[in-house]
Amino acid sequence: MRIRVTTQMLSHNRKRSGLPSGGGSLLDYVRQNRTGGSSRLSSMNASTSGVRGNRLLGSSYEKLDTSAGELADRAKVLGAGVDGEDKNIADQAEKMANSFNETLSELKGASGVLNQYYYQTMKETSTGNQNALAEIGITVAADGRLSVNREKLENADAEKVKKLLGSQGDFLKKVSFVATRVSENARASAASLSNTYNSRGDLSNSYLSRISYRR
Repeated sequence: MRIRVTTQMLSHNRKRSGLPSGGGSLLDYVRQNRTGGSSRLSSMNASTSGVRGNRLLGSSYEKLDTSAGELADRAKVLGAGVDGEDKNIADQAEKMANSFNETLSELKGASGVLNQYYYQTMKETSTGNQNALAEIGITVAADGRLSVNREKLENADAEKVKKLLGSQGDFLKKVSFVATRVSENARASAASLSNTYNSRGDLSNSYLSRISYRR
Protein backbone atom coordinates (compact mmCIF):
# COMPACT_ATOMS: atom_id res chain seq x y z
CA MET A 1 0.00 0.00 0.00
CA ARG A 2 1.44 3.35 -1.01
CA ILE A 3 1.66 6.08 1.63
CA ARG A 4 1.20 9.65 0.39
CA VAL A 5 2.84 12.13 2.71
CA THR A 6 0.81 15.33 2.60
CA THR A 7 1.31 18.75 4.15
CA GLN A 8 -1.68 18.05 6.38
CA MET A 9 -0.01 14.86 7.67
CA LEU A 10 3.22 16.70 8.41
CA SER A 11 1.32 19.47 10.17
CA HIS A 12 -0.47 16.85 12.24
CA ASN A 13 2.85 15.21 13.12
CA ARG A 14 4.35 18.52 14.20
CA LYS A 15 1.42 19.13 16.54
CA ARG A 16 1.63 15.61 17.96
CA SER A 17 5.37 16.15 18.52
CA GLY A 18 4.73 19.32 20.52
CA LEU A 19 6.33 21.67 18.02
CA PRO A 20 5.25 25.31 17.80
CA SER A 21 3.03 26.05 14.82
CA GLY A 22 4.11 29.65 14.40
CA GLY A 23 5.81 32.71 15.88
CA GLY A 24 2.67 34.51 17.04
CA SER A 25 3.06 33.81 20.76
CA LEU A 26 6.39 35.62 21.02
CA LEU A 27 5.12 38.56 18.96
CA ASP A 28 2.04 38.85 21.18
CA TYR A 29 4.24 38.89 24.26
CA VAL A 30 6.42 41.69 22.86
CA ARG A 31 3.34 43.80 22.07
CA GLN A 32 1.74 43.27 25.48
CA ASN A 33 4.89 43.76 27.61
CA ARG A 34 6.49 47.08 26.79
CA THR A 35 8.03 47.46 30.29
CA GLY A 36 9.81 45.26 32.81
CA GLY A 37 13.22 44.01 31.72
CA SER A 38 13.08 40.87 33.89
CA SER A 39 9.82 39.81 32.23
CA ARG A 40 11.38 40.29 28.82
CA LEU A 41 14.38 38.18 29.78
CA SER A 42 12.15 35.40 31.16
CA SER A 43 10.25 35.32 27.89
CA MET A 44 13.44 35.19 25.84
CA ASN A 45 14.85 32.38 28.01
CA ALA A 46 11.73 30.34 27.32
CA SER A 47 12.09 31.06 23.61
CA THR A 48 15.76 30.00 23.70
CA SER A 49 14.79 26.73 25.37
CA GLY A 50 12.30 26.11 22.54
CA VAL A 51 14.97 26.82 19.94
CA ARG A 52 17.31 24.28 21.52
CA GLY A 53 14.57 21.68 21.50
CA ASN A 54 13.89 22.39 17.84
CA ARG A 55 17.57 22.02 17.03
CA LEU A 56 17.69 18.61 18.70
CA LEU A 57 14.55 17.50 16.91
CA GLY A 58 15.90 18.81 13.61
CA SER A 59 19.13 16.87 14.17
CA SER A 60 17.15 13.65 14.77
CA TYR A 61 15.23 14.19 11.53
CA GLU A 62 18.50 14.68 9.65
CA LYS A 63 19.99 11.50 11.12
CA LEU A 64 16.87 9.58 10.15
CA ASP A 65 17.00 10.99 6.63
CA THR A 66 20.65 9.96 6.33
CA SER A 67 20.24 6.42 7.67
CA ALA A 68 17.09 5.74 5.62
CA GLY A 69 18.71 7.19 2.50
CA GLU A 70 21.73 4.93 2.96
CA LEU A 71 19.44 1.95 3.47
CA ALA A 72 17.63 2.68 0.20
CA ASP A 73 20.97 3.02 -1.61
CA ARG A 74 22.43 -0.16 -0.14
CA ALA A 75 19.27 -2.09 -0.89
CA LYS A 76 19.55 -0.99 -4.50
CA VAL A 77 23.20 -2.11 -4.69
CA LEU A 78 22.39 -5.45 -3.07
CA GLY A 79 19.48 -6.06 -5.42
CA ALA A 80 21.62 -5.33 -8.46
CA GLY A 81 24.34 -7.65 -7.16
CA VAL A 82 21.89 -10.50 -6.60
CA ASP A 83 20.25 -9.96 -10.00
CA GLY A 84 23.66 -10.06 -11.65
CA GLU A 85 24.64 -13.19 -9.70
CA ASP A 86 27.53 -11.42 -8.02
CA LYS A 87 29.51 -13.95 -5.99
CA ASN A 88 30.45 -11.39 -3.34
CA ILE A 89 27.03 -10.33 -2.08
CA ALA A 90 27.85 -11.02 1.58
CA ASP A 91 29.51 -7.61 1.98
CA GLN A 92 26.55 -5.88 0.35
CA ALA A 93 24.10 -7.83 2.51
CA GLU A 94 25.95 -6.88 5.69
CA LYS A 95 25.97 -3.21 4.76
CA MET A 96 22.26 -3.35 4.01
CA ALA A 97 21.58 -5.11 7.33
CA ASN A 98 23.59 -2.52 9.27
CA SER A 99 21.67 0.31 7.61
CA PHE A 100 18.41 -1.50 8.26
CA ASN A 101 19.22 -1.83 11.96
CA GLU A 102 20.31 1.79 12.24
CA THR A 103 17.16 3.07 10.54
CA LEU A 104 14.98 0.83 12.69
CA SER A 105 16.67 2.21 15.80
CA GLU A 106 16.24 5.83 14.65
CA LEU A 107 12.56 5.23 13.86
CA LYS A 108 11.91 3.63 17.24
CA GLY A 109 12.89 6.83 19.00
CA ALA A 110 11.36 9.20 16.47
CA SER A 111 8.24 11.26 17.12
CA GLY A 112 5.23 11.39 14.84
CA VAL A 113 2.51 9.00 13.74
CA LEU A 114 4.08 8.31 10.34
CA ASN A 115 7.47 7.46 11.82
CA GLN A 116 5.88 5.01 14.25
CA TYR A 117 3.94 3.48 11.38
CA TYR A 118 7.15 3.11 9.37
CA TYR A 119 8.87 1.56 12.39
CA GLN A 120 6.16 -1.07 12.73
CA THR A 121 6.19 -1.70 8.98
CA MET A 122 9.96 -2.24 8.89
CA LYS A 123 9.86 -4.50 11.92
CA GLU A 124 7.04 -6.57 10.44
CA THR A 125 8.86 -6.75 7.12
CA SER A 126 11.80 -8.54 8.74
CA THR A 127 9.92 -10.62 11.31
CA GLY A 128 7.34 -11.59 8.70
CA ASN A 129 10.12 -13.06 6.54
CA GLN A 130 12.04 -14.56 9.46
CA ASN A 131 11.95 -18.19 8.38
CA ALA A 132 12.72 -17.51 4.73
CA LEU A 133 15.61 -15.19 5.63
CA ALA A 134 17.01 -17.76 8.07
CA GLU A 135 17.23 -20.28 5.23
CA ILE A 136 19.68 -18.05 3.36
CA GLY A 137 21.72 -17.03 6.40
CA ILE A 138 20.04 -13.87 7.68
CA THR A 139 18.83 -14.02 11.27
CA VAL A 140 15.99 -11.82 12.48
CA ALA A 141 15.94 -10.87 16.16
CA ALA A 142 12.75 -10.40 18.15
CA ASP A 143 13.02 -6.62 17.72
CA GLY A 144 13.37 -6.97 13.94
CA ARG A 145 17.10 -6.36 13.70
CA LEU A 146 19.12 -8.33 11.14
CA SER A 147 22.40 -10.21 11.33
CA VAL A 148 24.15 -11.95 8.44
CA ASN A 149 25.89 -15.33 8.45
CA ARG A 150 28.27 -14.72 5.56
CA GLU A 151 29.20 -18.35 4.93
CA LYS A 152 25.61 -19.55 4.92
CA LEU A 153 24.52 -16.72 2.63
CA GLU A 154 27.34 -17.37 0.16
CA ASN A 155 26.33 -21.03 -0.07
CA ALA A 156 22.57 -20.51 -0.07
CA ASP A 157 20.32 -21.55 -2.93
CA ALA A 158 20.55 -18.84 -5.60
CA GLU A 159 16.82 -18.86 -6.36
CA LYS A 160 15.90 -18.42 -2.69
CA VAL A 161 18.37 -15.55 -2.38
CA LYS A 162 16.99 -13.87 -5.47
CA LYS A 163 13.40 -14.29 -4.29
CA LEU A 164 14.22 -12.36 -1.13
CA LEU A 165 17.16 -10.11 -1.96
CA GLY A 166 16.84 -9.50 -5.68
CA SER A 167 15.74 -6.03 -6.82
CA GLN A 168 12.19 -7.41 -7.15
CA GLY A 169 12.54 -9.75 -4.17
CA ASP A 170 9.75 -9.98 -1.62
CA PHE A 171 11.87 -8.67 1.25
CA LEU A 172 14.24 -6.21 -0.39
CA LYS A 173 11.61 -4.50 -2.52
CA LYS A 174 9.54 -3.61 0.54
CA VAL A 175 12.62 -2.50 2.49
CA SER A 176 13.64 -0.20 -0.35
CA PHE A 177 10.12 1.22 -0.65
CA VAL A 178 9.74 1.98 3.07
CA ALA A 179 13.29 3.37 3.38
CA THR A 180 12.60 5.84 0.59
CA ARG A 181 9.37 7.01 2.25
CA VAL A 182 11.09 7.34 5.63
CA SER A 183 13.84 9.48 4.11
CA GLU A 184 11.36 11.71 2.28
CA ASN A 185 9.24 12.21 5.40
CA ALA A 186 12.27 12.98 7.60
CA ARG A 187 13.64 15.47 5.06
CA ALA A 188 10.28 17.24 4.77
CA SER A 189 9.92 17.39 8.56
CA ALA A 190 13.45 18.78 8.96
CA ALA A 191 12.79 21.45 6.33
CA SER A 192 9.49 22.44 7.92
CA LEU A 193 11.08 22.65 11.36
CA SER A 194 13.97 24.67 9.97
CA ASN A 195 11.55 27.20 8.46
CA THR A 196 9.79 27.54 11.81
CA TYR A 197 13.11 27.90 13.64
CA ASN A 198 14.42 30.54 11.22
CA SER A 199 11.21 32.52 11.49
CA ARG A 200 11.38 32.52 15.29
CA GLY A 201 15.11 33.20 15.28
CA ASP A 202 14.73 36.28 13.07
CA LEU A 203 11.95 37.58 15.30
CA SER A 204 13.98 36.97 18.47
CA ASN A 205 17.06 38.70 17.07
CA SER A 206 14.97 41.66 15.99
CA TYR A 207 13.46 41.90 19.46
CA LEU A 208 16.80 41.61 21.27
CA SER A 209 18.32 44.36 19.14
CA ARG A 210 15.68 46.76 20.48
CA ILE A 211 16.36 46.06 24.16
CA SER A 212 18.33 48.80 25.92
CA TYR A 213 19.98 47.80 29.20
CA ARG A 214 20.44 50.67 31.63
CA ARG A 215 21.93 50.78 35.10
